Amino acid sequence: MQTPKLIYHLLVGSNMHDPARQLKLALQKISALPELKLLKTSGMQRTKPYGNIDQADFYNQVLELESTLEPQAMMAALLNIEKQMGRKRVQKWGPRIIDLDILLIQDKIIETQTLTVPHYDLHNRAFALELLSEIAPDAVHPRLNKTISELKQEPQLSRRKHMKPLAAIVLAAGRGTRMKSERAKVTFPLADKAMVQRVVDTALDLDCAKIAVVVGWKKATVIGALEDDGRLSFVEQTEQLGTGHAVQMAAPALKDFSGDVLILCGDVPLLSSDTVQKLYAKHQSSKAAVTVLTAILEDAGKYGRMLRDESGRIKGIVEYKDASPQQRKIQEWNTGIYCYQVDKLFKALARINADNEQNEYYLTDTLSILYDEGEKVENVILEDLMEVSGVNSQEQLAELEDIYVDKIRKKWLNSGVMMHNPATIYIGDDVVLSADVEIGQGCVLKGNTTLDEGVVLGPNCYLENAVISNDSVLLGHNIIVDSFIKEHEILDYGSRVIEEEDYD
Repeated sequence: MQTPKLIYHLLVGSNMHDPARQLKLALQKISALPELKLLKTSGMQRTKPYGNIDQADFYNQVLELESTLEPQAMMAALLNIEKQMGRKRVQKWGPRIIDLDILLIQDKIIETQTLTVPHYDLHNRAFALELLSEIAPDAVHPRLNKTISELKQEPQLSRRKHMKPLAAIVLAAGRGTRMKSERAKVTFPLADKAMVQRVVDTALDLDCAKIAVVVGWKKATVIGALEDDGRLSFVEQTEQLGTGHAVQMAAPALKDFSGDVLILCGDVPLLSSDTVQKLYAKHQSSKAAVTVLTAILEDAGKYGRMLRDESGRIKGIVEYKDASPQQRKIQEWNTGIYCYQVDKLFKALARINADNEQNEYYLTDTLSILYDEGEKVENVILEDLMEVSGVNSQEQLAELEDIYVDKIRKKWLNSGVMMHNPATIYIGDDVVLSADVEIGQGCVLKGNTTLDEGVVLGPNCYLENAVISNDSVLLGHNIIVDSFIKEHEILDYGSRVIEEEDYD
């Protein structure tokens, strides 16, 4: 049966090392991809950069292609071209030698961790619409049900997501003595990614304009554990004087910022962007000075308890060590995740003191200060308590990793993937699997790995940044790294393919 052909529209951009020349080189490499035909190219346009504006202008061009490559395989091939040309995907809005984005694939709508089609912000990018209208004016945006020509004529629908007035402060200064290690706690990996990186990724998912990371113990290693991004800045807490003091350290990094700010904990790696988005949405809709993520347990242990007035409004938080026996019976507790209006946060922080059992400056005291000033204090109740599970020991870290990886496995099992002895199989966050894939026991799949329909992996295979095309079979004990395996290939036991664009 003949593989169906798809029409792709790609955006190609560069603002480094003679950008016009880089676009030509990229076009040559794209044209050389297997099962691909270049149909049309737009003119080249020079545009101002997005995000990190302290950089050179971009040169952009749109291509129309016809290919039998499936979307994930196409994306993997494009990422490989970026890598060949010297791009490092470590800074979302920074300068780059080459940038290859899929804008449209006919009428397809795709949302995975590695590919979003149509491009999530196509309707707001005037230059992309201009270029696309040159070669495909009648192409339809499948989400908006409007042609490119129609979208081009509309005013900008909204400001870019990353320009919204939202920032984040990530608390990552603690040592974590119960880890029994000299290593900074937040740098320990959970499923191949440092805990603090997972927290920063959550902030990035919400397109925070600025992210201030509060560092302290082994600060250089914490900074080194994070991928470069122009929105990140680092502030040091030299003394451990409490959460309120830690947040105060971030004030200089946000001195020119006006909007809302999230407070996130660097050792709470499983907090989802969906949950934080709900918190932010409630904060904006209610126009609260602060919105806190709370949870409910029959016995809330040693967490801080939420205090409410006679009308049921939140009036403060009492830490467990400072709570009365009656207050300790309260079932609603503080998760330590907040969203504040930034100006009201730092005004309230200026009024807190260390008159408590711990002799520390509590961030939680800001809620009662704001309440007493007549400000609105709101909350969102967390649904999945696992999301705010902190890490205080190696045992807890291992337990969380098991839960996290098992959740990924179950997602794919319920999507038509067959696994033999699933508990022995490791699948990373960014791996994409098609239905009718079969995975043998002991396999490890990491990075931007994609398995197309009908792929069979024998036991104990290791795949990293690999694309395995339709109906290919790896008999077992295979290692595939940074490589592309064509359709219907059979790899013998123990064979390896490492850093090869194609497999012959």
